[in-house]
Amino acid sequence: MFFRSRIFCWKCNSSKNIKTKELRLILIFHKSLERLKNLDYLGILLLRLYLFMVFWSAGIGKVENFSNFSSWLQKLGFPFSDISTYLVISVELGGAALILVGLLVRWVCIPLLLTMGVVIFVVQWENGWDKESNGIEMAVTYSAMLLILLFSGGGKYLSLDYWITRH
Repeated sequence: MFFRSRIFCWKCNSSKNIKTKELRLILIFHKSLERLKNLDYLGILLLRLYLFMVFWSAGIGKVENFSNFSSWLQKLGFPFSDISTYLVISVELGGAALILVGLLVRWVCIPLLLTMGVVIFVVQWENGWDKESNGIEMAVTYSAMLLILLFSGGGKYLSLDYWITRH
């Protein structure tokens, strides 16, 4: 019935009223969405919380399996595999902690991005894209998230960077 009345209105040239009402609803909805700008810091916070969990769990896993990870790095051809293992653990755990509290977020993204670059190009590149085959999908996704934090910082209100640099 609704469909018929719409067609009838369209044939009667009263479709402008319907279009105007629909446009008003769209504009009201658009203005409501624009108000979300006031909460833009929440998206950055959620990104930081997610990346904290990713890098913290990865770092803890390497601490728990230090010798296995170190010997694996040696098989990949990394020099000084024990030192490299300490370095990777420091970057992941330290980076995760700093991202969580929102301190030095832009700075800490750089070593984390370098770590992701090694993962992508040295470890996973030849496996393709799919994460099921240990491909680069997740490492590229984490890198994209880190790039967002690199460009935007830790966000407003809920990061230490904001409160330290606030004038």
